[in-house]
Amino acid sequence: MLVEVSRPSDRTAILGVARSVEVFSDEEVDTVDELFEGYVESPEKSGYNFLSCREGEALLGFACWGPTPLSKGAVDLYWIATAAEAQGKGVARALFDGVVEAARAAGRWLMVIWTSSRPEYQAARNFYQRMGCDLVVQLTDFYDRGEDLCVFTRRLEALTPQK
Repeated sequence: MLVEVSRPSDRTAILGVARSVEVFSDEEVDTVDELFEGYVESPEKSGYNFLSCREGEALLGFACWGPTPLSKGAVDLYWIATAAEAQGKGVARALFDGVVEAARAAGRWLMVIWTSSRPEYQAARNFYQRMGCDLVVQLTDFYDRGEDLCVFTRRLEALTPQK
């Protein structure tokens, strides 16, 4: 498995992955497409970065992240998605680690992740906790009535022991 910067030619495969997980709405898949378009046109201007995870030429998953506007040290992890047929094989972990590495290389020290409280997002919430993320905020009825916003964070730097 190889995690690398996404290529412009990955667009169709990335959208296929987003659809294959059967969690994202059509509006969310359209948003992935819009973000990818901005990334291809100008990652610096758009603020979006994409990573692809491959095995050979097969695209197994993608991640989208970027520096948080008006923050000197935070990044937002917008999406991690693994193709349905590749789930459970370490793709999401490889992508998460790739985002952490890239964010650290960019001088960032905090990752922020927004996700839903809907039952179909339970696997994602469990994944973030396994990756060392902490649920720091849950805003009731944020996305819709009965659908909360869950905000996770993860420090990206080694914390120095307090004396």
